[in-house]
Amino acid sequence: MSELSRVLMRRALDVAASAPSGDLPIAAVICDPRGAIIASSKNGVVETGRATAHAELLTIESLDLQTLRVYGRQMSMAVTLEPCPMCAWAIRSAGIGTLFFGAYNPLYGSAGSVYDLLRDKRQGRRVEVIGGVFEEECQRLLGDAFTDIRNNGGR
Repeated sequence: MSELSRVLMRRALDVAASAPSGDLPIAAVICDPRGAIIASSKNGVVETGRATAHAELLTIESLDLQTLRVYGRQMSMAVTLEPCPMCAWAIRSAGIGTLFFGAYNPLYGSAGSVYDLLRDKRQGRRVEVIGGVFEEECQRLLGDAFTDIRNNGGR
């Protein structure tokens, strides 16, 4: 595990822990080529009432297209849960060079566990993927949220 992956995932975990009641504690952060965090967001599906308000999409949307075009390949993203197909395709389309993720997504994971949309050779340039960064901590955060939602209707 690289120092960059640890720093980014620690920040993603901090952002995820601040997720609003009812939303899953999933967060994404993006750093520039020097390693400085330039964007972050948490899942906002419940809070916004938008099915596409996933942390990865909100984080990518906060960056301007010119920044992504010029620096995308040198940028890294960390997300607390392996991206779904929608988010994986957005990461690839945005041109992000490296993805670090924490917990594996056994139902919809699209960075290698169920699908591998980020490294599919048929789709051109691939994204470097490193999974399992602080996996247990990310899994615990999600597991606690699911338990709370199931038992109390939210946090």
